[in-house]
Amino acid sequence: MNTISSHFTAILGRLSQAVAAFVAVQLRGPEIVWLGAQAYLPIVQPNQPAALPAETWLLLTHRINRVAQRFRALFARWQAKTLSAPRPSRAGSPSTRHPETRLPTTRGWIGAHIPAAAPCAGTLEYLLHHTPQMRDFVQAAPQAGRLLRPLCRMLGLIVPDYLRLPPRPKPAISCPPPACGESRSGTFATPDRPLQPEIRAAARAWKKYDR
Repeated sequence: MNTISSHFTAILGRLSQAVAAFVAVQLRGPEIVWLGAQAYLPIVQPNQPAALPAETWLLLTHRINRVAQRFRALFARWQAKTLSAPRPSRAGSPSTRHPETRLPTTRGWIGAHIPAAAPCAGTLEYLLHHTPQMRDFVQAAPQAGRLLRPLCRMLGLIVPDYLRLPPRPKPAISCPPPACGESRSGTFATPDRPLQPEIRAAARAWKKYDR
């Protein structure tokens, strides 16, 4: 039976194959063209992105396989009606991963390096935008959004509305604290105990100076 889980797994499988083929070409090095006794290297395009280390592609392959595995397990629990409550977000927790092992954060960086990944990106975008079962699944299992949103960013896809996170609340603007003995309305507050005359005189003098 064809489900969004099988389609999603097939898409990520083709994406993983495209990454492996790209890495194989990178390891083989540039193709040298010989014309007689003269060797020529391919011309580097001015807009070609800088090469990434092999560790980045290894981490990407591991990430793709892990996303596919977790998506299948989550979809199976959704079909079996055994979904558990989503875990709280760990957005504010410190990361234990070293910065040099992180994937790039630029939107669409996979397609910029691997043009062969474009068909996978287009098929995935169609699956997200035109499959009602995917919408029902994500709404019932918000955990799937943690798998799909980073993947959409790496491939440069438009995130559908049901997959978007709500906007973060704006921080409250705090007013500066009033001066000593002065209320926020600009008048001096009456303390529980009367202030000494020299303190009241100094506060009035400072207020005139501050103007």
